[in-house]
Amino acid sequence: MNPAIWHVMLGLGFNPAGIGALAWQDADQLSGTLAGEFDGVLRPPLTMYGGWYDAHNAVLADVSLVRFSTVTYSDTSSKDAIGATRLGIDYRRYLPEAEAGAGHVDLYGQVGAYGILPNAVDTSEAYTEEDQASADEAAGEIRARVSGIGARVGLGAGYRFGGADDAASATLGIRGALVVHRAQGTLETGTIVTVIALPEAALTLEFRR
Repeated sequence: MNPAIWHVMLGLGFNPAGIGALAWQDADQLSGTLAGEFDGVLRPPLTMYGGWYDAHNAVLADVSLVRFSTVTYSDTSSKDAIGATRLGIDYRRYLPEAEAGAGHVDLYGQVGAYGILPNAVDTSEAYTEEDQASADEAAGEIRARVSGIGARVGLGAGYRFGGADDAASATLGIRGALVVHRAQGTLETGTIVTVIALPEAALTLEFRR
């Protein structure tokens, strides 16, 4: 493979929820909005990513979006919406360089980062100014609960099959990482910062062209 030529990669990652998700729910650690990082909707067990790679490097990105919205049309219309957009990017370094063709294993190290952009709205024509101010404050608390940033670092390996030089191929592999997530909220008396570190393992299926 010519290291100066970039090729397209499209991948799927499968990270089964397992007993950890049940323990997380039993410990009442969900955001209560269904739009948080660990609620299972914004970041489901099966995720998709894509990007470009050459013999030494790969740059991969992923985007996910969730939104729950209720609009009432009557004498006093109202709107209640909660959502989030998650943007992630990863850099992969092959160790050693990724060979062309099929029938071999690719080894790599990977680092990545992501950010969650929250959205929460609660408006109604029936609200007084005080009601709307209270609703805006509650929506701000929800946005703080949903928002967050994170990073991960790990290793992976994949077996390449089904393609010759400069032809389409597929890779079936595994990936493990340590993920660190940071969230921040505002209290009446100050600011609360939550940092979560946890392991992540996934099965991967990647298609190259």
